[in-house]
Amino acid sequence: MQSAAELVAQGLREHQAGRVAQALPLYEQALAQDAANFDSWHLRGVALHQGGQSDAAVQSIRHALSLRPEDTPALSNLGLALRALQRHDEALQAYDQALRGAPQFAQAWGNRGNLLRDMGRSADAVASFERAVAANPQLASAWHGLGLALGDLERWPESLQAFDRAIALQPGYAVAWMDRGNTLRALERFDDALQSYDRSLELAPEAAFTWSNRGVVLKRLGRLAEAVVSYTRALTLKPDFVDAMVNFATLQKDRMDIESAIALNQRALTLQPDNSGAHLNLAICHLVTGDWQQGLPHYEWRWKTEQLLDGARPFTQPQWDGSQSLQGQTLLLHAEQGLGDTLQFCRLATVVAKRGARVILEVQAPLKALLTGLAGVEVVVARGEPLPAFDLHCPLVSLPLALGLSLGDLPVVQSYVQAAPLRSAHWAKVLGAAGPKVGLVWSGRPEHKNDHNRSLPLAQLLPALPQGPQYHCLQKEFRVADATLLSSQPHIANWSARLHDFGETAALVDQMDWVISVDTSVAHLAAAMGKPVWLLLPFSPDWRWIVGRDDSPWYPGMHLYRQTSTGEWPGVLERLHHDIDNELRRFNHA
Repeated sequence: MQSAAELVAQGLREHQAGRVAQALPLYEQALAQDAANFDSWHLRGVALHQGGQSDAAVQSIRHALSLRPEDTPALSNLGLALRALQRHDEALQAYDQALRGAPQFAQAWGNRGNLLRDMGRSADAVASFERAVAANPQLASAWHGLGLALGDLERWPESLQAFDRAIALQPGYAVAWMDRGNTLRALERFDDALQSYDRSLELAPEAAFTWSNRGVVLKRLGRLAEAVVSYTRALTLKPDFVDAMVNFATLQKDRMDIESAIALNQRALTLQPDNSGAHLNLAICHLVTGDWQQGLPHYEWRWKTEQLLDGARPFTQPQWDGSQSLQGQTLLLHAEQGLGDTLQFCRLATVVAKRGARVILEVQAPLKALLTGLAGVEVVVARGEPLPAFDLHCPLVSLPLALGLSLGDLPVVQSYVQAAPLRSAHWAKVLGAAGPKVGLVWSGRPEHKNDHNRSLPLAQLLPALPQGPQYHCLQKEFRVADATLLSSQPHIANWSARLHDFGETAALVDQMDWVISVDTSVAHLAAAMGKPVWLLLPFSPDWRWIVGRDDSPWYPGMHLYRQTSTGEWPGVLERLHHDIDNELRRFNHA
C-alpha cells in the first residue's frame, strides 16, 4: 500500500504533466490516509482551481493554510482561486500576506499585478509587475503582464518594450505575440501589428481572439476581403464570439454589405441583448439606408459605448423623449459630438419651439457667437458656462427620435446660420468682386477615427482643379506634406492664419460661390449658410449621407460625390473636374 507521501508524489507527477484529472484522486487518496497532510490539501486545491472548481479550491487551500499559515505558495494559490471567484479584496489580502513573508516571490507579485488589473488599478498593477521582474528578470509572464498594464495606461512604447522582453525570453509565447500586435495597432503601426498577429497564429492557429484582432488590422490597412476571411475564421472557431461579430458587422457595413452587417449585429444581440456596440452598429446600418424608424431607437445606445460613455450629462432634470408636453417648459438642447453635428441638428430648435418650449441651446464654445440669434432659441450658452434654469433636456442628436421624425419630415431650410455682417463685409473687401470663388477643404482633423477614409492628400486633389476659379483654402490644420505643397500653389489662397474662430471662417465662407469639401464641420457650416456644397464622400459614408442618392435631405444646396469602391478617389475627382468646368462656363456666361 502506498503511503500518503508516495501518493502525493505520484499525483504531483501527473499534475506537472498536465493530467490534472488524474492527479486529483491521488491527492484525495493521500488525504484518506493522512488528513493532516499539508501538501495534499494544497495541491488538491490547485488541481480543483485548474479544473474550474474554485469554490472547493479555496476551501482546500484554506485547510492547508490552517496547517501551515505562512506558506507563501499556498497563499499565492489562494489568491488565484479567490481572483477566479472575483473575491478581489480577499485575493489581494492573500497575495499581500504571501509577499510579506517572501518579498522576492516574483510569481506572487505577477499574480498580484493581474488581480490589480481586474480591479481597475492599472497603475498599481504596473508597480506590482515591476517588482516581479526585478525579483526575477527571466519571468516572461511578468513582462507580459507589465505590457498589458502599461497598455491600460496607454503607455504604448513602454508596453511594446515589455512584450518584446517577454517574447525574447519565451519566443513561443503566442498570447504575448497577440498582445504585442494590439499595442502596435494602438501605435498605428498596422503592418507590424499584422506580422505580430501572424506569428501568434503560427504558434496558436486555433486562437479566435487573434483571428479577430487580425481582422481589425486588415480592415485598417484597407485589405477588406482578407479581413472577411479573418473574421469568418474567428467565428468558425468560436461561434458565440460577440466582439468578433460586432467588428465583422462594422467591416461589412464599410464594404456596404448592409444586409450581412444587419444579420451579424442581430446575431450578436441575440447572444448579448445589452451589447451597446451591436446596437449602435445596427442603428447606423438602418440610418445609412434612410430607415429612421428602426435606426433611431438603436442609436440611443451610443451613450453606453466606450466612445461616449463619459459624454452623457448627469442632469437631475429628465431627458425629453417626446412623451412630455413642452408647453410652458424650458428645454435645454445640448451639443454632444462634433461641431458639424451641432450645426446640422440645431435647425430642429425651431420645431421644439413651435411645440411651446422655451429653448436654451448649449454648444461648443467656438460656435456660441455664430449660433446666437438662431431661430427658435432664446439663449445660447457655451459648454462650461453656467446654465440657466431648465425643466427638461435633450441631446441635439436625439431630437429626431424625440420629435418622431422620419426622413421626409425634416424641415427644409435653405439657410439658418449667418455670418456676422461686419466680418463678412471685411472679407468682401479683402477678396474683391472677381470670381468665381471656390472654397476648398480636403482634409479634417487627423485624430478623427475615420480620417484615413474621409480625407485625401492635396496632391491628389490638385489635378481636379481646373484654372479659372479663385480657390480659397477654408481649413486651419494641414498634414506636413500638404502644408509644404500648399505653399507652392499661388492659385490657392491660404487664409488659415487669419481663421481665429468659427465666426471668421463663416465670414470667409460667405464670400464663396460654392464650396468643395470632404466630410468636415466646414461642409456643414457652408451648407447651413445656404452655400452650394460639393461634398466628397468615401465609399462607406457617415450615416447622415444616406446611400443611393447624390443630394441630401439635410441641405438643399448640397451635391454628393461618392466613391464607387473603397478608396476610389480618382473617379470622384474626375467627375469633380468635369463639373467645375461646367460650372465655370455657366458662371462666365451669366
